Amino acid sequence: MAAVTGTPHLRFPVGTEEDVGALRRAVARVAAGRPGLRAGEAELAATELGTNLLRHAHPGGYVLFRPAGDGIELISVDHGPGIPPERMPPPPYGPPAPVPGERLRAGGGLGAGLPAVRRLARDFDCYSTRTGTVVLARLDRTPRPAPSRWRLGGVNVPYAGEDESGDGWAVRPGDGRLEAVVVDGLGHGPAAAVAARAALAEFGRQLVTDPVAYLARAHEAMRATRGGVLGVCRIDADGGALAFAGIGNVTGRVLHGGGSSPLLGRPGTLGTRPAPPSPYVERVPWAPGATLVLTSDGIRSGWDLAGHRGLLRHDPVLVAAVLHRDHGRPADDATVLIVREVPSWERGGPYSEGEAT
Repeated sequence: MAAVTGTPHLRFPVGTEEDVGALRRAVARVAAGRPGLRAGEAELAATELGTNLLRHAHPGGYVLFRPAGDGIELISVDHGPGIPPERMPPPPYGPPAPVPGERLRAGGGLGAGLPAVRRLARDFDCYSTRTGTVVLARLDRTPRPAPSRWRLGGVNVPYAGEDESGDGWAVRPGDGRLEAVVVDGLGHGPAAAVAARAALAEFGRQLVTDPVAYLARAHEAMRATRGGVLGVCRIDADGGALAFAGIGNVTGRVLHGGGSSPLLGRPGTLGTRPAPPSPYVERVPWAPGATLVLTSDGIRSGWDLAGHRGLLRHDPVLVAAVLHRDHGRPADDATVLIVREVPSWERGGPYSEGEAT
């Protein structure tokens, strides 16, 4: 299967009425000519999300957006006060029955403007706590992709003031295996983006059967650029194993059944010297329904999901946006990639509590 490469998000702060109008115009420029959108619907969704931030979030918030498929992806992010639990819809990938102690309801108000966005979106998701709300709306009139063993997505947000991100991510999913990479070009801006694209292009050329061999190829591909760092992994879901190799401070974790296994790279950079640094392959177990999280150094390393009960039952892009909001560094490009194996009970197997965390 071909690799899926993530497109960077644009970040648009919303704090005044004028910001809402500017957001609408910026989204219109991205939406123009996209075959999966009807005229005006992306602008309407952006206006509703921006207005909702202005009226209900304190102090305001921001919207991330990017082209996605034949349509557009919009993510509204704020820091509170949050939507009451009894007014929240259930997560899109929840267990067969509600988890005891949680109050999730399909109906009810979501705050001004959000029901309209929900009607426009092919994919809609919302996660809210006292620390804030994240709303995901993916607008695209084309059919959803066929179901897969994997759910994946990420956010890649450029350094403030830059149009290009020096980070990048890509995933190559298969039936019983998956390969994933996050790359961070040195610095930020266009030159860092060139370095990241060189490593991603090499990822797309052939399968990553050996993470160390890919690191060597990426090193050569980045020799003509300013260089960078990356982390790459190969998941063998049927064999219950993940292999990770990294150079620099792209790190990750495998989350499974309430526990986690860290993934750490070796010091150094790629593309800056004649020979690449010597990598180390870390091998950790992969349990059914586990989740992989890979981050660039634009995300603080001490992130924790303990305060976000049920977050992993949401869309991977929304999960990534929550981690970026809570742990992103404003002075750097920042990327979060989430890969989750679809729990077996969603593929016709028995329900397992350990796969629903």
